Amino acid sequence: MGRRRLGAGAAMLGMVATAGVVAAPTAAAAPATVHTADFEQDTGGWSGRGTAQVAPSTAQARSGAQSLAVTGRTDTWHGPALDAAALLPAGSWEVEAWVRLADTTPEPETDVVTMSAARTPTGGSTAYDTVAWQVAVSDSAWTRVSGTYEFGTANSGLELYLESPDPTQAFFVDDVTITGEASGPVEPGTRADLATDFEDGLGGWVPRGAAQLAATTTDAHGGSTSLLATGRTQGWHGPAIDVTDGLALGETVQVSVWAKLAPGQAPASLNVSIQRNRGTATNYDNVAGASAVVTADEWTELRGTYTLGAALDQAQLYVEGDAGVDFLIDDFALAGFAETPLQDVPGLADVLGADGFEHVGVAVDQRETVGRPAELVQRHFDAITPENDGKPGEIQPTEGTFTFDDLDALLDFADATGTDVYGHVLVWHSQTPDWFFRDGDRPLTDSPADQALLRARMEAHIKAIADHVDARYPDGDSPIWAMDVVNEVIADGDNANPHDMRDSRWFQVLGEGFVDEAFRLADRYFPDTALFINDYNTEMPTKRVDYLDLVASLVERGVPIDGVGHQAHVDFARPVEWLDDSLTAVEELSARTGTPLLQAITELDVSNSKENNGADVSNGTVPQHSPAMADQDAAETELGYYYRDLFQMLRGHSDSIEAVTFWGISNGRSWLRTWPAARPWESPLPFDDDLQVMPAYWGIVDPAQLAPRPADELPPRIAGTDDVASDSTSPAGAEVTYALPEAGDTRDGAVTADCTPAPGAVFPIGTTEVSCTATDSAGNTSNASTFDVVVTPPATETELYQQINNGPVVRANARQTVQLVVQFGNRGQGALLGSSFEYSCTQTAGPALALDLAPGSARQVGNRDYPAGQNGNFTLRARPTQVGQATFDCTMSMTDSLGAPVSSTTTVTIDVRR
Repeated sequence: MGRRRLGAGAAMLGMVATAGVVAAPTAAAAPATVHTADFEQDTGGWSGRGTAQVAPSTAQARSGAQSLAVTGRTDTWHGPALDAAALLPAGSWEVEAWVRLADTTPEPETDVVTMSAARTPTGGSTAYDTVAWQVAVSDSAWTRVSGTYEFGTANSGLELYLESPDPTQAFFVDDVTITGEASGPVEPGTRADLATDFEDGLGGWVPRGAAQLAATTTDAHGGSTSLLATGRTQGWHGPAIDVTDGLALGETVQVSVWAKLAPGQAPASLNVSIQRNRGTATNYDNVAGASAVVTADEWTELRGTYTLGAALDQAQLYVEGDAGVDFLIDDFALAGFAETPLQDVPGLADVLGADGFEHVGVAVDQRETVGRPAELVQRHFDAITPENDGKPGEIQPTEGTFTFDDLDALLDFADATGTDVYGHVLVWHSQTPDWFFRDGDRPLTDSPADQALLRARMEAHIKAIADHVDARYPDGDSPIWAMDVVNEVIADGDNANPHDMRDSRWFQVLGEGFVDEAFRLADRYFPDTALFINDYNTEMPTKRVDYLDLVASLVERGVPIDGVGHQAHVDFARPVEWLDDSLTAVEELSARTGTPLLQAITELDVSNSKENNGADVSNGTVPQHSPAMADQDAAETELGYYYRDLFQMLRGHSDSIEAVTFWGISNGRSWLRTWPAARPWESPLPFDDDLQVMPAYWGIVDPAQLAPRPADELPPRIAGTDDVASDSTSPAGAEVTYALPEAGDTRDGAVTADCTPAPGAVFPIGTTEVSCTATDSAGNTSNASTFDVVVTPPATETELYQQINNGPVVRANARQTVQLVVQFGNRGQGALLGSSFEYSCTQTAGPALALDLAPGSARQVGNRDYPAGQNGNFTLRARPTQVGQATFDCTMSMTDSLGAPVSSTTTVTIDVRR
């Protein structure tokens, strides 16, 4: 694929680009009229608050023919209300309404009306603000009720309303107007340092969600007082503070807050995040590096850096973490950060480009379009991937409402700097709003009508993105060179779906064909873009087979697929040979089908945790992780050698690999630092928290710069394997010979797994768990990996029957023993095993009565087997004490000579008389 030419913006920004920094747009909102209502057609968006009823009326009108009649009030706060949360961001607003009382008596009437606002800051409690206080109104003329309403918070709810101290007063409203302007964005160079030590109170901190905050002197990091957060029912609940004044566009700040769990709490993950609000848009960012596992034993510093990448109206910093955990914080500080200059080292794109990799990319958001991060992007990468800003939930959060601002900022940056964009993602099971898969409140099914609806939604989503991009780049020179069309469609384990496809809502409604449909639509609307399928764990042998099987099917059906993506979220003990085999398998598929398939490493990072769970973010969280190596410096050196081995292997596939994309610009910005729990030791990328090169960088660029390799202390990895199924050959089960799972690591290559029970063992009928470990040449032993061997008997040829010789109704006398003779036999082929005989009777009606096998009956039946035509009998016994009819379902169970279960149930009634 050829490199795209520079966009028109590059020449205009040429001087800036040479410095490595591109400034984000900072246009502020202008004064405007945001709402008018004259009630000539409808209620204009106004509704009744409390019991109040509102409706257009011709009884009175200040202008035109109608006004809004307000009736049915039963309390002072009842009245007409307007949901203004989406209309009014933080700013200054002039609100005007004209009011006239209803003429309900012969005498002149007067009253007062107040204009109020119920404002709920995001994560906070509702406040009630006054816009205009008790304006005198009458039934003889229209009166202007108006005021200036200013606020600086981002709000989850904002309701304007009119009220009166007379709880039953009826009135009319007309000609409502709201004008004003939102707060301007934070401009570069205007920030101030912030700090709180809680010695004089909460210091501006407020509760977020259900959290409850209180100053406490029971413990403190400094001084005598800290802040205690309790009542947290969700992870995002906790203490929060407005930091709008502490941030400036393109400037990096350092955030520090000390945390400690309340007494009696088990260790838990905590991290610092920032919520950004701009107009009606809300974004959430982690503070890079500010995460840790915190205990109740000592204070832990949550420290990291944050670069504001886009203009905002309001910013709130908050401490969050595991739900339900009570914790203390103290000594918060947000201050300017002395950034270290970027090192003058070879650019990754230059080095790898010379090795034949056409695109060397990095996943970013707007934080990487300003300041030093933008400089690093332009120095080392020639492509970017929107980390989250192109996902379905970001682009179309509600049906028909498209939000492109965040994606546009990245496209603008790319166009201005001549950087290519790898789009991510059109169709995905995760981060896709629920409305895609619902018709109102009803979940979609696989009915033809529902399938048509979901296909239409898929097309509308893809088309809207394409139309938007085409409108921004009418010359066809969009920076988007490639696109993940579908993402993560293969399950990690075996299931009943074709190719073991993930049982997502897309699959449940449309089946396998949703992948075909997505690619055909992407080809229609993005005709000049390389179209990729993308998945994680594609290096795992069993998932590799499923993934390539699906890709082969797409090629066979003529689906317009251009490339295969391998996310490569790996860990530094996972053998690079596994990914090597997967890349080779795609190349062989291309040769076999005659359809050239590009390949891309789409989301590369290398974990140095002991646990590695892939990248299935929809699978929920898992328990705390731990470092794989105790010495962090040694771990980072080992990561350098892993990158050396990985890229040595990748260079061998450079003819088919079109792109390599790193999933994050720095270790501090890596998702591994915070998901699924705090992992402050993670160093998965070539650049550290301060954007300085890591051993991982030198492993790619010049391995001679690496320190000596540390001793081998990483255990091998065992590839997961599907369960094994077998038919029994006798009642004892079956001898099952299974293939050992693949095992190895990057230093030893392949090693042999040791599994118990071993291959060739006799497995009983049912499910047996096999546990496997592997040991390398240094004596490191892996954690156990398990799979199931399921042994089932073949279909039986026998037919068990039973009958009560006394008939279905047996007469008996109270307080006398009654015996029932049961005859049974085999009316089929094969043989029933007497040793497997079981019998039970369950009472279903009548007075309580026990019906059991007579002594010796089980031994009598079990003495021999029952081939075709053989019969036998045994006795049941009961001693009734009450008159009535007692009914039983009696079930006889045996197995045949191959272990297949066989049963027969009959019903018998004991009619008890005196």
